Amino acid sequence: MTAFRSGLNSWRSLSLAARLLVTNGLAFNLGFYMMMPYLAQHLGGTLGFAGWASGLIMGMRVFSQQGLFLLGGTLGDRMGYRPAIIWGCLIRSFGFALLGWAEHLPLLLLAAFLTGFAGALFTPCAQAYLAAECRDPTQRQQAFALHNLASEAGMLLGPLVGLLLTNLSYTMTGLVSGGVFFLLTGLQWFYLPTRAEPIKPIANPVLQQWQTITQNRSFLRFALFSAAYGVLFHQLYLSVPAFIQSQHQTAGLLGSVFTITALIGVVLQLPASQWVQRSLGMPRAIGLGLAVMGLSYLMMSWLGHWPILASIMQAVLFSLGSILCYPLFSARLPHYAPSDQLGSYYGFYASLGGCVALLSNLMIGSLLGAAGSVPPVFIWYGLTVCGVGSGWLLHRQLSQEMGREPGLSRLREE
Repeated sequence: MTAFRSGLNSWRSLSLAARLLVTNGLAFNLGFYMMMPYLAQHLGGTLGFAGWASGLIMGMRVFSQQGLFLLGGTLGDRMGYRPAIIWGCLIRSFGFALLGWAEHLPLLLLAAFLTGFAGALFTPCAQAYLAAECRDPTQRQQAFALHNLASEAGMLLGPLVGLLLTNLSYTMTGLVSGGVFFLLTGLQWFYLPTRAEPIKPIANPVLQQWQTITQNRSFLRFALFSAAYGVLFHQLYLSVPAFIQSQHQTAGLLGSVFTITALIGVVLQLPASQWVQRSLGMPRAIGLGLAVMGLSYLMMSWLGHWPILASIMQAVLFSLGSILCYPLFSARLPHYAPSDQLGSYYGFYASLGGCVALLSNLMIGSLLGAAGSVPPVFIWYGLTVCGVGSGWLLHRQLSQEMGREPGLSRLREE
């Protein structure tokens, strides 16, 4: 009850723009997860595409989003966050509707590109706008915690709504999902204010601006160590399903894993954030969160003879670690960025994390072996080392940096 009251007070303290941006997290994931869990089934089953074609379409969506985050954030810095968010919502609205309606490969590739580029445009700009709107470090932590809670709620509801719609037709799913983003476009247009501070022209050319980002060593260390989160998160879609399949469990168990992770995010995000602010502080919370996420994969080895228990315990530990650290990455990032380049820094951070996750997926995927085979035990220990090691490195970096920051109390910054 105390956590709920604290969350309500945090919500009330936010500006109108910040409230809308937090609410967007629910709608973004609701619309996204209506479609994405069922896309592969639609392409291979309903449309009868070969595996390479389905993979190409899905890969196009991932590449156009992860690969263009930096470009999307930079466009937001130069044209303004509000226009970038509005255009991103509008483009995704059209892209999702087309993805549900199209039946031929060229149109599906176009739809996949549009949905990916739209995400690359509005995601870093929405994060930058929210960070700029919450200048106080404590309020910024609370805002991103609320945003994560809203996103988890959308992740929980989206597949349920999508299942009902897809049972009617995937075209219906695409139209409803596109409609969600079209509604969001209108909400941003009418209710998202233009930033009070005028946009200052960035004198440097784009390539020179990006070069400056790569020369910010503290930020690069932070972004690289934080990329471990993406490595660990994406194994929920790769090595965990491989483990469940190797144990001859049904797809329902995998669905339970995602349901558990979303429920814990919805129910415990606010108490976890309150504990971080009251007792842990940012360095310890990020270090502990990543370490617990990494240690969660040991359940697959230690409890391998009881696959249902192993999967559920992994999901619980993973989620507890995630709610500790995930909102803090976005809350800390503005410390490294000039105020007029927040979008570019958020975009670079997301693109780097996406590239690291892609490379790790390729490496781990090559080690998983044939479909149905038991994943090698060293994968679980490798993921544990990744989580614990990156958590320790981030804890050390943030402790040193925040110890040198003058004029900020422990409570405000941590």
